[in-house]
Amino acid sequence: MPIFTVSTKHPENDDPLKDRIISRFPEDHYEFGRGQWLVSYSGTAQELFGKLFPEAEFPLPAKGVTIFGMAGYYGMASRDMWDWVANKLTAKVAI
Repeated sequence: MPIFTVSTKHPENDDPLKDRIISRFPEDHYEFGRGQWLVSYSGTAQELFGKLFPEAEFPLPAKGVTIFGMAGYYGMASRDMWDWVANKLTAKVAI
């Protein structure tokens, strides 16, 4: 399943955005830094944004939130993060 990075540059968004991610993707997210999450989702980046911000008026500064799809990965991080990524990338989408 595809993995996206969701991040915000505004520290005041951290807790509200984290709450949205946890409530909408309880088994499909991984927090890896201040204002940064990995989210496993079968749609597009635009559709994921719509899932996080479905209302017409965003209570968070939505222009400070970005979503990028992952095409590859490399670096030094905790083993549990790499395990999470490997597990989600090999997961099958339920139809």
